[in-house]
Amino acid sequence: MSSLTSNDLRDYMTQRVAALDDDETIGVPQAPQVGIGVVGPMLHSLDAVLERVLASASGGLPRALLVAGVSPRADATKVAIGLARALVERDEQVVLVDLAKGASAVSGPLGMPRSPGFSDLAAGQASFANVIRVDEDTPLQVITAGSPKAKGEGPEPDRFMPVFEALTHAYGCVVLHGDLRSVQALMPALKFELLTMVAVLPVGASLESEKGALSTFRALGCPVIAYKDRGNQRWRGLFNRSRALRQRHA
Repeated sequence: MSSLTSNDLRDYMTQRVAALDDDETIGVPQAPQVGIGVVGPMLHSLDAVLERVLASASGGLPRALLVAGVSPRADATKVAIGLARALVERDEQVVLVDLAKGASAVSGPLGMPRSPGFSDLAAGQASFANVIRVDEDTPLQVITAGSPKAKGEGPEPDRFMPVFEALTHAYGCVVLHGDLRSVQALMPALKFELLTMVAVLPVGASLESEKGALSTFRALGCPVIAYKDRGNQRWRGLFNRSRALRQRHA
C-alpha cells in the first residue's frame, strides 16, 4: 500500500462529510504550541478537566489533545471518550484516535472492533476508509487501536507522523488516547505537537507516587492536566447524548 498523505484523508473526508450533509470547511492546523511540561493541580471533576482543556486553547478547541493513563491501573478510556464527545458538542469535526498498546482501549467501551485500526493504518495495511468508524450515540468519529501485531517499515514515530499530520489537517480536533508505553514509543513525534495533555491517575495514587510517569508526560513539552476519579462522578450527560442530537446527525 502506498504511503499515506493528508490528501488521502481529505479525499475520504470529502465523501464522508458530503454523506453527512455537513458543509463545514476542513480546518487548517495551527502552529504547534511549545511550552514547558508543567503538571497542574490534581483535578477530580471531568467538567473541570474540560474547562481546563478549553482554557488552554483560549476558549476554542485544541488542534491535538492527548489523554493517557500513568500506568496499566489507570484506565483513561472513559476520560478520552467523554472529552471527545464533549468537544463534538461544540459542533466541531472531532476524531478520537486510540494509540494504546495495552489492554485498555476505547474499542471496548464503544462496542467497536479493535482492528483494523490505527496500528494497521500506520503500518500501511489498511486505508482511512477501513478504520474510521462513527460513535453510536454521537457524530464523533473514531479510529480504534488496531492489531498489536501490525508492523510497518521504519521507526514507529516516522510511521505515525504522516497519519497524524493528515488527521490534524482534516479535523478540527484530534483527541489521542494512549498509555505510558505508547507515549514513550511516540515521544519523538508527539513532542511539542500538543497544546496540552490529560494524565489519568488510578484511585489511591498521588502526584508524588506517579512522578516517574508524569516526568515522561512532562517531556512532551506541554502543560499536563492531572486527573483522578473520586468515584461516582457525573459528566453532565456528555457520555450519553440526547436523542435530538442523534436525530440531527442521522
